[in-house]
Amino acid sequence: MLACIILIGWLLLLWFYFLWSRRRYYRAAWQLRGPIGWPFIGMGLQMMNPATFLQYMDGLSRQFKAPFISWMGTDCFLYVNDPSTVEQIFNSTHCTNKGDLYRFISSAIGDGLFTSSSPRWHKHRRLINPAFGRQVLSNFLPIFNAEAEVLLQKLDLEGVQHGKRLEIYQILKKIVLEAAGQTTMGRTMNFQHDGSIAIFEAYNGLTEVCVKRMLSPWLYPGLIYRRSWLFGQQQKVVGILFGFIEQLLEPIVSVVASDASPEQQHSETRGNSKAIFIEQVREHVERGQLSWQDVRDEANVTIAATFETTSTALYFTILCLAMHAGYQEKLHEELVRELPPTGYVSLEQLQRLDYTEMVINEAMRLFAPVPMVLRSAEQDLQLRRDDGEFVIPRGTQIGIDIYNMQRDERVWGPLARTYNPEAHFGADAPQRHAFAFVPFTKGLRMCIGYRYAQILMKLLLAKIFYSYRISTEARLEELLVKGNISLKLQDYPLCQVSRR
Repeated sequence: MLACIILIGWLLLLWFYFLWSRRRYYRAAWQLRGPIGWPFIGMGLQMMNPATFLQYMDGLSRQFKAPFISWMGTDCFLYVNDPSTVEQIFNSTHCTNKGDLYRFISSAIGDGLFTSSSPRWHKHRRLINPAFGRQVLSNFLPIFNAEAEVLLQKLDLEGVQHGKRLEIYQILKKIVLEAAGQTTMGRTMNFQHDGSIAIFEAYNGLTEVCVKRMLSPWLYPGLIYRRSWLFGQQQKVVGILFGFIEQLLEPIVSVVASDASPEQQHSETRGNSKAIFIEQVREHVERGQLSWQDVRDEANVTIAATFETTSTALYFTILCLAMHAGYQEKLHEELVRELPPTGYVSLEQLQRLDYTEMVINEAMRLFAPVPMVLRSAEQDLQLRRDDGEFVIPRGTQIGIDIYNMQRDERVWGPLARTYNPEAHFGADAPQRHAFAFVPFTKGLRMCIGYRYAQILMKLLLAKIFYSYRISTEARLEELLVKGNISLKLQDYPLCQVSRR
């Protein structure tokens, strides 16, 4: 009996110490009240389903005054969906690190730019940044043009000659991944002609596994997670992706393993370098600035981020235009006016396609390629709200809901949930807050590849709609989205392709 009393006493002391050590979070939660959640798991039960996660968060933002605080597991979680607060966070030197939950991604595919924290992130961003410079990107135009021709042939063969209704997303993913492989790793993979479906399924499987763990606080402890069925699924898809990345990195493996001098390696492997990603990291390996593990991690994340976000944004743009024939015709008019009927499209020509940029931006507004990003407060953060200033304690996890903010009528007006490029991005569109539209984020940690994505999307879109019409029976209001690392649909509608 005495032993039980002592044990209970120690447990109570530990519990009170735990509560006392977290008093700053409870103070913030009292001031910025949100849903309370359950002990130890927070909002885990309500948020565990990716198919309803974004809709659930939208409902909470209307029920409570955002930004508000709630809990994921035992983590203090600040929810943000207004441009003013988003600006404060994206521009804060105390919020450059990604949220702690991204460790689940880095543990699966490596700690690259997308997931890494300072000082590692600062170092790697500085070393890799030149590979995404404006001059380097202009050298990619021949590759983008060539892959666009492959895409047109695929659409013509399957959509026109065979008369099939197409799931265009699958076709786009092959094209974008092929372009990503060539422009970052210098390798041609011929995804149109081999059994590449396993790679695409592995990318989808990996993001789904990571998101399910993020939304399931009981799986946060590694000891429990490694005994779950989800961990087995992760190991399976990671094995496929690591094999794919190792295949892409074969040239640099020989450089790392070679006994030749750096000068010999330089002359034997570089040739006519265009400073693509693989050439940049090869130099850093030779100089001892990056390790082989660093290179593998960065290659994993670079390929995944380039492929996932670009193909997602491009697909939703095509789908929106397929559902809105009038805007598709206006796009075609600009393309006929500014581009040659066939052949190479230059960077200068792409820069004149203002309406093309509008239709892409409107699609990314409605369907943010990355619907939510997470940041971590590394120091106490002074946050302004219209009813006062509040201190966000160090260690708070911050969720920036880009998807719902970019669809919010309070920010974008009564047409917020409709596809209307001119109303939101035209010359007569109302002035919006600078951080109301952040598909690539903004501020101190803006996406390194945003120019790459813009150029590739613009070129592929121009090539498609210059020569073809695309239509679908689907309607905007019928689309059901899933909260994932990159935005997904529960069902992908089929599209009809016809020649102009």
